[in-house]
Amino acid sequence: MKRALSLVPVSLLFVACGGSVPAVGPARASGQSALMDGTFAGANKCSPKNHDRPFVVEWDATDMSQFEAIATSNLVFVAYTGCELRVVDTCRNDSVPGQFGAYRTIDWTSGSVEKIDIQNEGELYAKLPLGVATLGARVSAGEKFLMEYFVAGTRTATRAAQYRGDLATVPGCKDVTHFVYGYNLGAFALGSKKNIQGEAGGTVWGAGAGGSSKYASAAEKKGGLLSTCRSESAQEVTGCKTPIRLSLRAIDEGKNPSAEAALAPETPDAKNLAGQLKREKDAGKSAEGHIASAEEKAMAKDGAGCLAEYDAYDRLEPESTKHTTNPASKYSQPRAACLLMTGQCDAGRELYTKSYAKMGMAPATIDMLVSDNVAKMCRGKGMTPREELVRAAATLHDGAFTKTEPKACRDAYDAAQRLKSQVKWAADSDVNLMLLPETLGERAPACFARAGDCKAAFDVYKEQNARAGAAAADLRARFDGKFAVCKGK
Repeated sequence: MKRALSLVPVSLLFVACGGSVPAVGPARASGQSALMDGTFAGANKCSPKNHDRPFVVEWDATDMSQFEAIATSNLVFVAYTGCELRVVDTCRNDSVPGQFGAYRTIDWTSGSVEKIDIQNEGELYAKLPLGVATLGARVSAGEKFLMEYFVAGTRTATRAAQYRGDLATVPGCKDVTHFVYGYNLGAFALGSKKNIQGEAGGTVWGAGAGGSSKYASAAEKKGGLLSTCRSESAQEVTGCKTPIRLSLRAIDEGKNPSAEAALAPETPDAKNLAGQLKREKDAGKSAEGHIASAEEKAMAKDGAGCLAEYDAYDRLEPESTKHTTNPASKYSQPRAACLLMTGQCDAGRELYTKSYAKMGMAPATIDMLVSDNVAKMCRGKGMTPREELVRAAATLHDGAFTKTEPKACRDAYDAAQRLKSQVKWAADSDVNLMLLPETLGERAPACFARAGDCKAAFDVYKEQNARAGAAAADLRARFDGKFAVCKGK
């Protein structure tokens, strides 16, 4: 991703930190503008320390799309100084997605429409100070604003902290000051009250009684559809899943306390039997907690975090047969998956092979299962050509239904084109490749279309379907019919 997401200067950025006040016309007789400089809000309007939960409702569709694409498999890092918040899209390792962590699945909540009123400059500084850049002159002139928003859910990171020592391993993280620990999803709308005069009670743009469709055009800025946030239709509720607010945490200036730290020395109470039994009981509870945490991080594709939890479990578990590194352990295969996620593909392959062998499986079956696991989860080197092809096909298939970045689609498509003639596979029995023609002809262009690269989507569609004998004159019409989001683009 080459484009940085800048929050300043932007329209309607609502974070609790403001910029230096731009010229907003002559001072009013009340002296309100001058008085603001002496208030807490005026003195602290540009301090990220005081404002770590910024609204990002000013982002346009491209900004939002890029943020969501990064958050799909990586934590989002930002440079947040003064009144400027910029997403640092280079702070990640494309070879090992999720190296610094990932986001858990969405925790849905039962929310309600909330309002933010801006009646004067004081409220603008206190509630939406970065709006001064675009709203300051209008508010100074007496104009009032209303924002309504609905929080439908929250996503949080699998790591509670990030350390400068870890980020130093990736050159692109140099300017990072904070990471997005979590973010709220929902919908919002904002507009001038002069365009919605006379509306009493209820909501202006939200769902339920009082929600007024006649004011839809009065919203100068909006994300998602507030009217869908109470819908019972899954298709409609997709309009209430826009990231609207971030929860930021500053980068810890130091090294990461080792997750491999040894157990603390024996304590005095551990020298007697009662103390020892208590320690063993406490260790057992803690060990179970590490397993649960490892499973959660694996679900979020945080391989490194997952391994750290399994290592912590092994240190607390006294029986070596239960250690995650033991092929006979029920946790050996989950550990193998986490090894693959971190790019340790050879180690993951070996542990999977030994674990399946302990189960008494036939060698041919073991090879097939291990190969499929490596293809699906390996994030580094060490894959066979067939595994690379299976991985590419899976990426294109998933990208057709879940938004990703254009680069991911391009890398997968180019790999599939390069490998499809090199790999021998049975069209009627290799379940992971038997639908490859359909994947390249339909899923690949869909991957690009969903990622927002309509030109590449049509080029790929034309390349694949022209080979199938489709008439050139009909290709565009068929493409537009299949991919409405790219129609005419």
